[in-house]
Amino acid sequence: MRNTVWLIAWQDGGVSSRQSPTVRRRRLALTLRQLRERAGITSAEAARRVDHDASWLSRIETAEVRPHPNDVRALLTLYGVAGDQAEAVIAVARQAKQRGWWQRYSDVLPDWFAAYVGMESEASVIRTYECQMVPGLLQTEDYARAAFRGAPVPMRDDEVERQVALRLARQAILTSDDPPLLRVVIDEGAARRMVGGPEVLHRQLLHLIEQSTRSYVQIQLLPYSAGVGFDGSFVILDFPPLPEPYPDAAEDRTVYVDTLTGALYLERPSEVAAYAAAHEQLQALALAPGPTRDTLRSIAAELHT
Repeated sequence: MRNTVWLIAWQDGGVSSRQSPTVRRRRLALTLRQLRERAGITSAEAARRVDHDASWLSRIETAEVRPHPNDVRALLTLYGVAGDQAEAVIAVARQAKQRGWWQRYSDVLPDWFAAYVGMESEASVIRTYECQMVPGLLQTEDYARAAFRGAPVPMRDDEVERQVALRLARQAILTSDDPPLLRVVIDEGAARRMVGGPEVLHRQLLHLIEQSTRSYVQIQLLPYSAGVGFDGSFVILDFPPLPEPYPDAAEDRTVYVDTLTGALYLERPSEVAAYAAAHEQLQALALAPGPTRDTLRSIAAELHT
């Protein structure tokens, strides 16, 4: 049982020290689906035999809901999974129902973004392209505060401060014992946009330069001279590799696209591949890390002239 063997290692913390209930629910969903398919049972039949309807199982297998451990046990029995392997899956089901650290910000954290924060917290590689602003993981406190104050939807001062606190808390992954690889392409326009005024932007640019010296952080600037860039920011999240390959490697990647009223989460292989190719192309067009630092220093110097 490839998946259940992996789940035992994952349950014991053997894959990543940054654990997220969101990612656990997502991978639990994939495991349950593959176990059902291996047993040769349709989703409609499986749901019927555990006294539920097909839509219930569909929501579990797409990680839309957190299944109760007793329901997981019933499904595993149906699929012929027992013993230590079954207990490993059930243990992950219990962990998937736990609350993530970000839930203490639920007053300012919509469900559609809570899902992203949960996945971000356990990603092994984060690739992002930003055409409007500095990425949240690399923002200074003052820059973040100015960004929230200038948001299209007005916020109260206390809401702004809560959002800033959440953004800074997310950045803790970059100083953890097991930080993700961060690969960032920033449009030159985003680096020049006067968020918070000259002093705030100046400090933000210096912060980018400092962060870019970390071995696991790569920042590239897409200059105006590169011509047409990409219309819309996006993030590609890679999750810790599995000890044995899944049938579809793209299952371990998610693309996140922010929208005005929510977000899109893309996981189909063709969609993931398209965004991965776009990010590679943007990296090829962008300045290398060294010239990027030089350009950021030049932009920062212009702010003091």
